[in-house]
Amino acid sequence: MSGSQSINSKYSFHLLVLGCGEIARTVVSLAQHLDCHVSVCDKQANNYSWPERVEIIEQHFNTAPFSLTTGTHAIIARGHEEDVQSVANLLNFNASHVYLIASASRAQSVIDEATLLLNSTQILSKLSAPAGIELGGNSTTEICLSTLAEIQWRNHNSKPSLRALTDLRSLRLNSSLTGQRNKSCPGKRK
Repeated sequence: MSGSQSINSKYSFHLLVLGCGEIARTVVSLAQHLDCHVSVCDKQANNYSWPERVEIIEQHFNTAPFSLTTGTHAIIARGHEEDVQSVANLLNFNASHVYLIASASRAQSVIDEATLLLNSTQILSKLSAPAGIELGGNSTTEICLSTLAEIQWRNHNSKPSLRALTDLRSLRLNSSLTGQRNKSCPGKRK
């Protein structure tokens, strides 16, 4: 991706995935169902099969000439020694938010080291380490779903507390317009 290339404006956000292991491939597979442009950045990316509309950047992120926007959500899914530098670069280059898929202890280690490389520690608020929303489970798919749920939540500037929709049903019914109650679900196929 060259410095002048911009993200296709028909998508609501850009998802940049660093890595091409099992977690990265699962994230990309699930992300195909979201309204986002997906890029995978890894030197080994062409060794794997990817969905058709995924942009492949076959180089290491820290050496690639990137133009990140405030609409870029970046997932680091490598467990790599250069994750610290990647976190610092992504935050310093204005990514909307950075998600590190890691254990709590690895995440803390990366945060501690990345803090030394950052222009400002205030931008640490744009880092989720470890990434995800507590949905339960610890399989690869569950971790990826949890991370994408957090991205969706942040991308839509959702409220600070998460609640099940069933808990919000009566509140939503009371605030909806009378005519809206009988409309079909927007996701329903005709």
